[in-house]
Formats: sequence, structure tokens, C-alpha cells
Amino acid sequence: MKLLLIGVGRIKKGYIREGVEDYLKRIKRYSSLEVLDIKEEKTVHGMPLSDVLKREANRVLAKVGKGDFVVALNDRGRSYTSKGLAELIERLLTGEKKRVCFIVGGAYGLHPSIIERADLTLSISPMTLPHEIARLVMVEQIYRAFTILKGEPYSH
Repeated sequence: MKLLLIGVGRIKKGYIREGVEDYLKRIKRYSSLEVLDIKEEKTVHGMPLSDVLKREANRVLAKVGKGDFVVALNDRGRSYTSKGLAELIERLLTGEKKRVCFIVGGAYGLHPSIIERADLTLSISPMTLPHEIARLVMVEQIYRAFTILKGEPYSH
């Protein structure tokens, strides 16, 4: 089973990028996690936000396969404890799907077409987070899930 994290936009803040890179290195001990940055759509004065999000969604969905289990981050999604997320990841890793894709939207969130395609919408917090921080939290929680599954001390 492969893991893929699709993020809209690049991480611009160095300290967040360093944090993400650190957790990606740690995750490699347990599984491969590929990260794809999808180009953020430039906003043009007068362009409807829905058009911006739709263009981003088209680029994101082009990277998602039919056999993928898609988890879209959304503030209205389902919340999990770290242990609950670990159990979910364990079920997905032993399931029939070829790949699990986590999708983190850009500054304006995700287009409804991505939410519709998702097999699960996941809320990492009821608070609004900048998309760069959401990506950092997601990779940290994936790492924590693996430590929980292995019974390692980081998860305590």
C-alpha cells in the first residue's frame, strides 16, 4: 500500500517546510509517503472563487486514481483521535485499495468535486488552520499513527 499526500500550493515558510521534511524522513521507516505539490491557481480580480477552486480541483483529481482511497481534509469532516486515525490507516493499509491519497487544499480550501470524490472527509481541527500548517499537522499525525501501531514511545 502506498501513501500519497497531495497539497495545493507550495509551502513557503521555511520552518514549516523543515517540519514537514523532518516527518517525511521519519515516516520512511514505516512506509513510503509521496508528496505532490499542485500548482495553486492565481486569482484574478473579478474571477469567481468557485472557478479558482475548480481549476485547482481539476489538477488534483488528475493525480488521483480510480483505485485510490481518497481522504480530503475539510473542516466539516470526521474527527479522529490519534489512535483512531492509526486504526483507520491500519485498516486501509491492509485493505483492497492500491493507494491512500490525503488531499490538503490551498488558501481557499477544496472545490466540492474533491469532497464528492473523497471516500472520507477528515477534520484535523474545528479551528481554521492555514493550509501550510494543516499539511504539517497531517504528516505529523501520519507519523504518530505509525508509532502507535508499532507501540513506540513517541505516541505517548
